[in-house]
Amino acid sequence: MKTPYCAAIGVQRREVDAMRVVIGVEVNRLAEVERRHAKIDVDLRRERSVACSLDVPSTAYFLLMRAEQERLDENRRAISARIDQLRSQAREVYGSLSAVEGAAERYRDEERRRLEGLEQAAMDDRSAAAFLAHSRTARATTTRRSA
Repeated sequence: MKTPYCAAIGVQRREVDAMRVVIGVEVNRLAEVERRHAKIDVDLRRERSVACSLDVPSTAYFLLMRAEQERLDENRRAISARIDQLRSQAREVYGSLSAVEGAAERYRDEERRRLEGLEQAAMDDRSAAAFLAHSRTARATTTRRSA
């Protein structure tokens, strides 16, 4: 049943879906940053073991990789904060959607009760009309017999 809330529900559902997509994108970005960070960890361990066995100056490489890890850590914190913010917004949007859906359900219930009341009133009117018609017919028949 259509309600005055259907348009608002559609808008709210689109907002929830959009929030899901944005959160998914951010989670994927975070996963990529974490994969890159883990790869640098593996590379650093490998390079340290090679550097220890050879007499090769590798300080510049290690400094570069540590700087890259710090940049990735900063990105990870920023993306995590963004995800937290988006999840908070998603909870608010979902709460609004639930409230509007609840209002629509209450509207449907009230409309259903109103229609049932109208249907019952129509049946009562038909029954009363049939009863009156039957009473008049019965009275007319008894007055004809007594006359």
